[in-house]
Amino acid sequence: MLLKNANYLNADYNVVQGNLLVKEGKIIVLEDTSSTQPDEQTMDCREFIIIPGLYNSHFHGYSLSAKGIARDIKIEDWCNDSSQGQIQKRYFDKLDNLSSSDYQIVLMKAYIEMVKQGIVFTSESEPQEWPDLAAESINKVGLKGLIDTHDKIADYHNKKIHNISFGTHLLEEEDITDETLANCETIKQKYDSIHLTHCMENDWRKDLIFSSYGKSSVELYKERDLLDHKTVLYHGVHLNEKDITLLAETGASVVHCPVSNYWTAAGIAPVSKMLEKGVNVCLGTDFASVDIWETMKISYFLLKNSAPIQRFTAEDIFKMATKNGAAAYQLSSHGSIEDNFAADMVFIKKDSFIPDIQTGNFSTAVHNLMMETNKERIHHVMVDGEWIMYNRELKKVDEETINQEYQIIVEKLYSGITESMK
Repeated sequence: MLLKNANYLNADYNVVQGNLLVKEGKIIVLEDTSSTQPDEQTMDCREFIIIPGLYNSHFHGYSLSAKGIARDIKIEDWCNDSSQGQIQKRYFDKLDNLSSSDYQIVLMKAYIEMVKQGIVFTSESEPQEWPDLAAESINKVGLKGLIDTHDKIADYHNKKIHNISFGTHLLEEEDITDETLANCETIKQKYDSIHLTHCMENDWRKDLIFSSYGKSSVELYKERDLLDHKTVLYHGVHLNEKDITLLAETGASVVHCPVSNYWTAAGIAPVSKMLEKGVNVCLGTDFASVDIWETMKISYFLLKNSAPIQRFTAEDIFKMATKNGAAAYQLSSHGSIEDNFAADMVFIKKDSFIPDIQTGNFSTAVHNLMMETNKERIHHVMVDGEWIMYNRELKKVDEETINQEYQIIVEKLYSGITESMK
């Protein structure tokens, strides 16, 4: 397919004009169109700005069905004896007892909503007992992804299902003991997979590990050879200078989740310090939302207040949402619009009311793209050169049917919960 008159975000995160050829799932950047075949399918793209597909590098797939029940309560108090805690407990009990087919619908609803945001990759943290089913769900919608198999990595090591790979879990601070660390060492030596965990997420977890070991979980991981380029740590709100240096030296990645960090009162991650040290930082929506654009904007605002105002720009945010996500999950030739990269692209409708100024070394294009884009402006999404959404219509699944089934399941999850507490 020939994409003519394309305005696209290039490898340097500048909006440029040109022509792109999509062939065998890859991108070819054309100097001119003379080398294309006369019968090549052609699309005039002058109405769109094309960006690389976005990466949601940390997400709990069930969590759209949990909207609101975690409000105004810290993570360590979830499922406590309060009325809200008991609602949470009953919800999770029902979630754990869903059939595999119902759980698949819950996951697919989230993945459908991701496509509409321009997301092409998700890291799934909650496959329950069904990593295969989670992989099938992602594939059905047309996304790429990685599934955290937790304690099932022996069954999934080196396994790949179409565009889905599998990783395993490190330890949250509340689960760290000498014995569990030793077990992680054994798994790491045996299975060279991506290892993932929530790390130094909040003051509760930070205080737990320092009271037990007098050092951070990052230091403990380093001492046990658990920290390398295949380590992906979520949140990192309470990382200290030593932790950041260790992450930079080992090539580990951090997933910045600023929106959930705000509403859980976890704090503000030292992202500017990580970026200055060369840590690979990517972005995640984490829980109860797939609005990656909100996450991008909040990340930008926070950087404005933690570093000199001109130090980090919208271009840095797009890199975190694309290329850095691909790097964290070991996907070479992904996350950018350049020659021989995967043809994972998002087509955003131009808005003639938004000024587009490009003169000399000053441009408003990328900044305005980040600040003004919402899912209504995202018209087409392509993965490996194949449309998974076109004209805002999902092409691989019946969204209406999924929505109808999802509504029934949500009613089932909450049925009787409030009545039983009266």
